[in-house]
Amino acid sequence: MTTAAILALFAGALAWPVPRVLAVAHWPSRCPRSAIVLWQAVGLAGGVSALLAVIAFTFAPLSANLPVGVRDHADHLAAGEPLAGLGWINVIGLGVASALTARLFGVLALSTSRTLRERRRHRHLVDLAGHDHGTHPRSSTAADTGAARDGAASGEVPCGLCEHAERVRRHGRLRVLDHPVAVAYCLPGMRHTRVVVSRGLLTVLTSDELAAVLAHEEAHARGRHDLVIQPFVAWQETFPFLRPAREATAAVSLLVEMLADDAAARRTSGQTLARALARLGVARSPVPVGAVGITGMPQQGATAQGRSPHSVRGSQNRRARADNRTDGTRRGRLAELTRPPAHAPVIARISRLLDPSPSAPLWAHVTIYLTAACVCAFPVFVLLAT
Repeated sequence: MTTAAILALFAGALAWPVPRVLAVAHWPSRCPRSAIVLWQAVGLAGGVSALLAVIAFTFAPLSANLPVGVRDHADHLAAGEPLAGLGWINVIGLGVASALTARLFGVLALSTSRTLRERRRHRHLVDLAGHDHGTHPRSSTAADTGAARDGAASGEVPCGLCEHAERVRRHGRLRVLDHPVAVAYCLPGMRHTRVVVSRGLLTVLTSDELAAVLAHEEAHARGRHDLVIQPFVAWQETFPFLRPAREATAAVSLLVEMLADDAAARRTSGQTLARALARLGVARSPVPVGAVGITGMPQQGATAQGRSPHSVRGSQNRRARADNRTDGTRRGRLAELTRPPAHAPVIARISRLLDPSPSAPLWAHVTIYLTAACVCAFPVFVLLAT
């Protein structure tokens, strides 16, 4: 029972107070990669500890040592007596452990399958509706705007798009949608990555800003940042009633965007990317489900940010219906809009790019990695020590 109690307390700490503290901390923005590793360690160790705690409680009557208890239970199964030595409360614990395991892995599998399906469908749509960067048709208005901004001749594709198209091609294909809404996002994949930009983006951004945006999306494609976020999305869907699960998904999504921002800033300029983010953040560019956009991952259940540019009209209708909510809900929305700028992910990223803090020293990274290793090793230590 001691093993079960220790693991349960550890799992509870990793499920509530630790994520809440990490979500509001300021230091992760100075070392986003190390912070992501710590977040992954917290999520993995928390899930493993919760399962081991229930299993240890279930097999406690068989042996005080969990591995021995599991071995004895396996012997009973082989002898045709699966419930031998277990009381009714232990049988309930075994059912809870089975249900929790099925819930965790089932939601992860369903969420991943749904994301891959939506991503594959949208990839097919952009292949049908989009154009390669060299054959993208531009209207006279777009051409005039591009000429005014970039000094290019009428009808030419912005030079920033041409210069960075070859870099994007190393990890996938660059597609241009003939749509007036300024949007840029990445549909990641093993062999079928798509970086998508719209005609509206080409008219809104200057050549250097466009190059920074493409470098940002290329970083998403190269780093497969979608694989980093997906387990946290599954955790949020598994426990939608837990606020720390939502905060963890938002925090990791922001850290992933900061990683891509850093990669783009090294290749172009932090101020240039900040200007592009300011333009796109004000425009509230829609991002389809399963994609990683310049303004961040779409939230689950979102409206405009959870659809492609082709469903903007439907999103506007849903927003119009949402405006008819009760006064209390309106006050809640107003309070959310009037939060400090640090709570707005895009604004926080712009501030970070315009006024970068000194990078964390090497000892800080080492400390974070050692902490992540200790968090992951603690359940194993408990099993061996008790």
